[in-house]
Amino acid sequence: MVSSTTTSLAELDNTVFGGGGQKFAAIAAAAGAQSPLVAASTKNRIRVLALYVKQEANALSSLEFESASTGLTGAITGIAATEMVLPFNPAGWFQTEAGEALNITTVNKAVNGFLVYELVADA
Repeated sequence: MVSSTTTSLAELDNTVFGGGGQKFAAIAAAAGAQSPLVAASTKNRIRVLALYVKQEANALSSLEFESASTGLTGAITGIAATEMVLPFNPAGWFQTEAGEALNITTVNKAVNGFLVYELVADA
């Protein structure tokens, strides 16, 4: 029987979570612009595992996560403050194409937060 979460994770040896290769990035994006979050990595996809973002209220505020060639989330829009939490998901919430950077595009208001990601070799 496992006595604690720490013991449980130690017994798993992080194999459930892709070998412990998680990385962290801050999100600080200017209003009305596309901002890079994670630079492209040759032959790797960037898979977002967890995320927190907050955008203050405005008449129309939105944000969207993108790679160079693809919209990854579609526009997340709201009149009230936009706040989004994606809890840790070992399978990932979304990912870029291989060799492409992860970007965020905002409308009207700046966005702040953080994300947890991993690099996944292209198959």
